[in-house]
Order: sequence, then structure tokens, then C-alpha cells
Amino acid sequence: MPSKTLGFFARRPWVIILILVVPIAVVVVLAVTRDDSEALVIYNGRSHYGDEQIFRDFEEATGIEVEIRGGTSLELFERLRREGDDTSADVFVTTDLPSLWRAQDAGLLQEVSTPALVANVSPELADEAGTWWPLSTRLRVPVISTERVEAGSITSYEDLGDPEFAGRTCLRTSNNEYNQSLVADMIAKRGYAETETLLRSWMANDPEILNSDGELLAVMAGGECDVGLTNHYYLGRALDENADFPVAPAWPDQDGVGAHANISGVAVVNGTSKEDDAIALIEFLTSADAQSVIVDQNSEFAANPEIPPAAHISEWADVVIDPASNEAGTLFEEAIALMADVGWR
Repeated sequence: MPSKTLGFFARRPWVIILILVVPIAVVVVLAVTRDDSEALVIYNGRSHYGDEQIFRDFEEATGIEVEIRGGTSLELFERLRREGDDTSADVFVTTDLPSLWRAQDAGLLQEVSTPALVANVSPELADEAGTWWPLSTRLRVPVISTERVEAGSITSYEDLGDPEFAGRTCLRTSNNEYNQSLVADMIAKRGYAETETLLRSWMANDPEILNSDGELLAVMAGGECDVGLTNHYYLGRALDENADFPVAPAWPDQDGVGAHANISGVAVVNGTSKEDDAIALIEFLTSADAQSVIVDQNSEFAANPEIPPAAHISEWADVVIDPASNEAGTLFEEAIALMADVGWR
């Protein structure tokens, strides 16, 4: 006597067909999802700047549709890592080098190079292997109150630890990647011991710890702090809104290595089926026209050497910079541990 189960299937053969066909269909859908999407999918760590005109300009210039998926650079790196080969991302854009280094180390990025890319960017900023390409530089530098600190009082990162500025210093929290990048790069170039001594001198001045560079500049303008540390473009934006904003950069080490320069960059994601479109985007973003938009809208410094700073910060054109080293990408855990050890909250 047939079992009830077999009888059920005998009376309903369409159930067997569904059981066999649906899993196959799911596999097929999963296999073609990435290829079937017409838009170039960009995981964009710059998304907090809003709908940047450069991506709309690219669509208009090329006819290639882009789909922006936002988040912080670190969040998007973690998403890429988690998704692995199943990611729908074609391009990865970051606000800093650390996330590019991490993605590179995890094997998530594809090496690309074209004559246009080589011609578009300063060679000292580019990754030698072409795993990622720079869009802009952002300098993390000391800043001073123009009302309470004499110009020339700070000429190095060490000067932030001068006892003269005890109780007068503001710093952003240590959990910020811009600070972590700076410290990792210091360890790479100065060594652990010298970097520890430097950071302890900063902490000895009992700095007020704030949550953002924008907050730091507002507090300085309000008279609560006299010196601080910020990415230059935050100050550039403030000066664009108010030319009399009472804070000025104190460019460090101008007779030596220069100011620490982090990089906003872009890379092609491994496994993309839209490599040509992805490369076209990177060539466009590093072109003179797009670089001018980045500079004018956000006060960053262009990766393309043909493009000067925005008009409102044109006097910053000759600042000596010290691009972050690739070695720093391997020192983040050490940098974070050191910052905690010296008491940088």
C-alpha cells in the first residue's frame, strides 16, 4: 500500500515540479543579479556630503547610470567584506585611506591602470599597484584662534604639547578615523616611542575632547579653546561662509616633511562585470572638470595637480604635504591601543 506522502504527490504532480524548479530558479537569479543590474553601483563613503554633483555630471557626460549606496567608509568596507563575492558593488569610494587599505588587504579591490589615470593624478598620491586612486587630499593640521594666539606660535605637531596651551586645547575623540590615521602614520614614520611621547604631551595639556571637527571649530570660535587639530577643509568651509571666521591653520613642519595628508579615494571592486564603466568613472572623477567641482564644493585639495585650491583658500596652494604611508594601514590596531594607553578618550 502506497504511503500517504506518495499518494499526496501522485495526486499533485505540480508540487514535485515546484520543488525541483524553484531552487534552480533561485540559483539562476542569484547568479545573474550582479550582471543584470544596468546601473553602476557605487558604495560611497562620501555620501554624507549629500548628492555630489560629480556623479550626476558623470551620468550626463557618459550616459552610464549610477546607483549610490551610502554609509561611512568603515561601514561600507565592512559591508563589502561581509558580502564577499555576492556584493552588488562595482566601485568603492572612501573619505580616507584606512578603509581602502583594509579593503586592499582583504583582497576586495581590483588593480587597474590607464594612461588617463596616470596623467590625472599626482604620482606621490597614487597607489603603485593601481588598487585605488586618489580623489582628493585632506590635511589634518593644528589650528589656532586668530584672536588669542599669535601667528607662528605653532609650527609643528609637537607644539600642541607645549605647556603654554594647557587648558586651552581641543581635540576630536580618539575613535575618529582621521585621528587614528594620523597616529598610525606617525608610528610608521617616527616610531612608536616618539609618537607615544608626542601624544602624552598633548594629553598633559588636558584637552577638551569633542565629537566632530565642526564642533571643535565652533568651540574655538566661541572662545572655549585656543588651539586644536582638524581636517583643513572643515576650516575651509567655515571661511567660505565667513571670511572673518576667527580660526586659522597652523601648517606643521613646513621646513620638513610637511602636513599629514589623508586621501579620499576610489577603487574598482573585485568581480565587477562593469569594469569598463567603473574605470570610466574613475577617469572622470580624476579629470580636471570633476576635480574642480570637488575642490569648489568641499574645500578639499585636488589629486589632479592641474587644479588649484578653491578661491577662498587660494593662499593655501603652496602648503607642503606629507602623504600617509601604506605602512600606516597595518598599524591601526597599534595606533588605537596607544591612544587609549595615553588617555586620549
